Amino acid sequence: MFFISRFKDVERREYECEVVTPLFLGGADPKKAELRAPPVKAAMRYWWRALYDGSDVKTMANDEAAIFGSTDRKAVVSVNLDIQNVKATPESLPSGKMVPVEGKSYKTSIINYLSYGLFEYKSDVKKNVYTKEHIEPNARFKIIVSFPRTVEADIIKALKAMISFGGLGARTRNGFGSLHCDELMDHNFKKDGPLKSFTAFSEGARLFNQFHVHKTWHDALSEIGEVYRQARLNLEGKQHEWTKRALIAMPIEAKNEKIPTHISSGRHAKPYFLHVNKTDGKYRGQILFLPYLYKAGPKDTTNRLREYEEACKKMNEEITKGMGGAK
Repeated sequence: MFFISRFKDVERREYECEVVTPLFLGGADPKKAELRAPPVKAAMRYWWRALYDGSDVKTMANDEAAIFGSTDRKAVVSVNLDIQNVKATPESLPSGKMVPVEGKSYKTSIINYLSYGLFEYKSDVKKNVYTKEHIEPNARFKIIVSFPRTVEADIIKALKAMISFGGLGARTRNGFGSLHCDELMDHNFKKDGPLKSFTAFSEGARLFNQFHVHKTWHDALSEIGEVYRQARLNLEGKQHEWTKRALIAMPIEAKNEKIPTHISSGRHAKPYFLHVNKTDGKYRGQILFLPYLYKAGPKDTTNRLREYEEACKKMNEEITKGMGGAK
């Protein structure tokens, strides 16, 4: 990280980042991979919200607009990228570990499971072919941010959370688009306070990070992907049930399976963030759990929040078993 200039209470900083796992981020042509500043700023906004201290959504929206801008307010932070040496490729990804398919006699790649929707099966070559380009691991680029000193703490915390827990592009919650930057790695965010109506750090947050160290990103992603997948499958008492899994994330898509309309048509993102860290040339996966007040409005008479919390508790127990113990 370099201090480039400091004048009129404005900071301008430059961070060199490395792509750790394949990054699927498109531009005008969604099939072409392209690194752009707006998605970086959007990711910073997301993690800024996750770290927000208050619980009032209107106040949060006003504070957010004061920093990142809105339709009628100009942002005080600007984001630019230096991407001179970044190249995209349409090549398929390593298969990673092969895992059994529920109710079937064959296996599938855990990497394909995690990247579902980014590829299609080609009968002529008898394999899955990725329909979107990606930026390969080890690519490097710079994030350049400018902001007034009054919001320095907010900007740096948002950047640190994006690098430490999230990523860029499609399927970031499944571990794709993970980035590394020495100056921005930080897992020491406070995790207190009650659950909020939106995804955020709270007393219920938990970081599962006692996984194995691996030589490749796909081995590390395979490990946490398999643990997450098995934990999700273990929520149900038997196969071909989706009620509890639907509490974790919707919609649910399963090839050649008939899923109830109320499960296949709804939508909410899972509270789990798979991520791969790189340190000294080695890779280790982690899973961050950020629960929220699931459908807990004043007219919620169906106990959906209690059911959601019970499903998450079971998931967390299964993830702990899968990694052999968590902090």
